[in-house]
Amino acid sequence: MPDRGTRIAIVSLAVVVIAACGGSAVRLPGSIDPPREVGPTPAPATLRVRVNGTTQRVRLSDYVVGTTLSEITPTGESATTVARVYEVQSVVARSWALAHLGRHRADGFDLCDETHCQLYQPDRLRTSSFARAASDAERRTRGRVLWYGGQPVDAVFHADCGGHTTTPTTAWNGTDFPYLPARADQVPGVRHRTWTFELSAAEWRTLLNGDGRTAVGNVFGGMAVVRTGPGDRVTQLRISGSRERMVSGEVLRIVVGAARGPRAVMSSRFSVETSDTGIRLIGTGFGHGVGLCQVGAMARARRGDSLADILKHYFPGTELQ
Repeated sequence: MPDRGTRIAIVSLAVVVIAACGGSAVRLPGSIDPPREVGPTPAPATLRVRVNGTTQRVRLSDYVVGTTLSEITPTGESATTVARVYEVQSVVARSWALAHLGRHRADGFDLCDETHCQLYQPDRLRTSSFARAASDAERRTRGRVLWYGGQPVDAVFHADCGGHTTTPTTAWNGTDFPYLPARADQVPGVRHRTWTFELSAAEWRTLLNGDGRTAVGNVFGGMAVVRTGPGDRVTQLRISGSRERMVSGEVLRIVVGAARGPRAVMSSRFSVETSDTGIRLIGTGFGHGVGLCQVGAMARARRGDSLADILKHYFPGTELQ
């Protein structure tokens, strides 16, 4: 599951003209060999995807390209880095899709086109300047899937871990897997996102009362971090008021996001400060923090890490088959 409501455009300091590729496929050091068939069943040729409210039959290869173009935009990167990062995202997108086939079976289709599944905007195959690079990367990695315990990996990803990933239990009270650990993600030269979000006491009261999980009533008395978990994510936050609430940082992020947009509180990796004007959250990262960190993966691709090495860092113990 990618992060809810987030996309990322990653910009490096270097200015590189992507068109210098000349539209040709890029052969990278450490590129993978032709795929071999493994696993209990072959991958389906097509998926039933709900696109703009209509169920469509979409070729798996087209779905992977459309998803990678929708989920990451490596603006300003070299042709080699662009090629590698789209290889990584292709394997991740394909693995996640196969792990979640039939997620919407009760609704008559396999996957949706929103961040509940993976963002899929098929028009990008036609309009994106990275369409050729993403298509070439999909072809180079075609058939390659991350496996663990005989099953495709739940290859979740997010925009920016802020310097440390976390676990599914910490992020959304989900099921932990050995291949989704909390681990440091510091790569020389990478700059993780920092952010702040501040409201007055009156604004906080109105916003929090808009959701039953955080509603405090007529009086808002402040908030404080009680406990943090792996990756310094807020796992328990006390919200004081007419009614006291104890919620996770991720719940607060969702509540604020519903009212102010997904870029308001960007992650659950934050601290709380009280100022003369209100309550301020100061944080790092963008997204839930589980699995592949796109900013970190980009930095690893930029320094020349292989496809296998990048995937091994974010999904340890898995096999690329």
